[in-house]
Amino acid sequence: MRALSGALLAGLVLLVTGCGTGGVAEGGNASSGKKLFLTEGKCGGCHTMKDAGSRGQVGPNLDAAFQQPKADGFKESGIENVVLDQIRFPTTGSGMPANLLEGQDAEDVAAYVARCSAADPNDPDDKAACPGIVAGTGGMGLYVSLGCQGCHSLDGSPSSGPTFKGLFGSNVKLTNGQTVKADDAYLLEAIVDPDKEIVTGFQPGVMSAVIPKGQVSEADAKMLVDFIKDQK
Repeated sequence: MRALSGALLAGLVLLVTGCGTGGVAEGGNASSGKKLFLTEGKCGGCHTMKDAGSRGQVGPNLDAAFQQPKADGFKESGIENVVLDQIRFPTTGSGMPANLLEGQDAEDVAAYVARCSAADPNDPDDKAACPGIVAGTGGMGLYVSLGCQGCHSLDGSPSSGPTFKGLFGSNVKLTNGQTVKADDAYLLEAIVDPDKEIVTGFQPGVMSAVIPKGQVSEADAKMLVDFIKDQK
């Protein structure tokens, strides 16, 4: 974290002096950026950020990374450019692929992180400034806070768990040879007791290592099921 924070501060200095590496951000939409941060960008699976309700531990904690620069008075536009540069040219060895998001999508995520990283959820001004969905509540909030996005994509892309896109109502083949329909009852059981029925091609113990049996309440599980049903 110290190394990355130093790199970010160095990037801010370069931008202040007009020596940015990847071109200046032309202005992003923070509201769209928040949605991308939580879904297609999969940023929340790797990064902690209070406003997004994300608790990812793979990448840097974005609140911690930008708290001091903001306290030192760096402008939001300067931080936005640093984030955009990090998306385009990630720190070597970070594991983050270059240009994970491109074009306007990258601009939007940079705008969101610049505005809402290190935001105080108890500060009315910060709360009013940060846009979009409230990630700490509802199915989307659970998808992020429980770390589901680290294994289950929303766009059909492969990962270490089945994609949620089109999952509801589909026929699912299990490792025991049975084929079942991914209806409300099946999805609810899969969330509450992850290792009870394993989909062919995936391994037991992966989801339960992160979300042990019984950790998710039935009420939250039902909320997640409703969220999955919307991913068509």
